[in-house]
Amino acid sequence: MNGDRHTNLAAAATSGVSMLIAAAGGVTGALVGFDLSPETWSGDIRVAIAGIAAITVGSAFDDLSEPVLTSLRRRLGLHTGRPTNAAAAPSSLAESVDLAATAVKDDAAVRAASAAWHIDHSCGFLDDESRWQGHEDGTATYYLAPGALLHYHAEANGRGRAIPHFTLLTGDDQELPVDHVKEIHAYLLTRATRDLDAPADIPSELPATA
Repeated sequence: MNGDRHTNLAAAATSGVSMLIAAAGGVTGALVGFDLSPETWSGDIRVAIAGIAAITVGSAFDDLSEPVLTSLRRRLGLHTGRPTNAAAAPSSLAESVDLAATAVKDDAAVRAASAAWHIDHSCGFLDDESRWQGHEDGTATYYLAPGALLHYHAEANGRGRAIPHFTLLTGDDQELPVDHVKEIHAYLLTRATRDLDAPADIPSELPATA
């Protein structure tokens, strides 16, 4: 119970900080946009410019705040972290390559769990780093159910910021973009209903008779 209360309070704290940062960015942009527009322009135009500036600056604040929020979530215990053990320096190039490959995989798993905040604020499902399997190409997968995996990868936007993307990989070779955890729930629920409604397997051979 105490653990759930801590998780809920921590999630509320980070959500509140995120809202405050976004609000600060919007207010700052609006004030700057209104002040910089010439006083000879009509009030409607100055208000419109202030609105555009608010959106632009608010978006920039949101981009800059993500590392801060990620650090805050970890400090509040919203991520369990992956265990690390001190190790001796590699004795060969091959061992160094193996260590680097392991680091890339672990890094991908941690990044996927951290980025899962974009689609899941529950703090107890997709943010579990131990359930993410990282890969050497920087992507990661999360096992959901037989024949269903959640795939993570990041792509740089026009400003060079890495934007996370999540895709549901299914046993029937479908790739479904995921923007919210409720879409995962809907898919799994559909799969469960379909499996319950599926007819029993028809035996390929008749039973032996005396």
